[in-house]
Amino acid sequence: MNDIRSNSLKFEAEFFRKNNNRTLTREKKIRSIQMRTVHVLVLLFVTLLVGFTVYKTAVFLLECDTLQVHSFRLRQQPVFEKERVWGILKRSAGNILTLNLGELRAQLLRLPEIEDVAISRILPDTVEIGFTLRQPLFYLDKNGVFQLLDAGGLVLGEQRTMPAGLIPIRGSDGSVLTQIAALTQELLPLRNKIEYVAYHEPYGIELKLLAGPETFYPGTTGFIKKINRYYKIKPHLILNGSLIRYVDLRIAGRIYFEYFDEPQGDS
Repeated sequence: MNDIRSNSLKFEAEFFRKNNNRTLTREKKIRSIQMRTVHVLVLLFVTLLVGFTVYKTAVFLLECDTLQVHSFRLRQQPVFEKERVWGILKRSAGNILTLNLGELRAQLLRLPEIEDVAISRILPDTVEIGFTLRQPLFYLDKNGVFQLLDAGGLVLGEQRTMPAGLIPIRGSDGSVLTQIAALTQELLPLRNKIEYVAYHEPYGIELKLLAGPETFYPGTTGFIKKINRYYKIKPHLILNGSLIRYVDLRIAGRIYFEYFDEPQGDS
């Protein structure tokens, strides 16, 4: 009998222990869910607060007058494209933080005179632009309006006064400019001695120097060497005081020439 009662008491104790454990476990789960919910709500609130703060900060920065572009600082600005440059810059005014420097650079590089551009922001309200400009080397006389061209034959601008220190080109056909521009490296050492250059088929480039009456056809290479060789033998080519009109230097080791008062002659 005592054994039965003892077993009954053990069973009841075990039942209450398990039941109590289940209750405690359920209460822990409830508290855990409640805590996670609070954490999620707090995190959501903090996220919304941060987002709202960022939004208000962005709106403030975009609308703040201090960060609006008030000046452009130009280094080595263009000579011929000033008005077009300032037109582009005026259209680019706005908030300095949202200014698209890549697009601004692309627009400026479309102007022929500009070879390269470096752009930087100087907070709070200044944009600095440094230009690398193409330099004129040739010019064309268009009825008193002088077009200035770079070494590649690209027209950079116009002016009404005769340029100083540039090489005059006779003939404005596109193929003429291309052929002459291709020989820029040969012409550069003679730059200050040239009266004009032209291009005529089948002779090629035509070169007139300031030093004498001759017109040269120097071919495509070795201009200085060929012309200097001609000048060395020139005193021996004078015929009864006649002046030489054309000098053909296109064939290596040979010089062909023509006098003013004779249809043609050679040596």
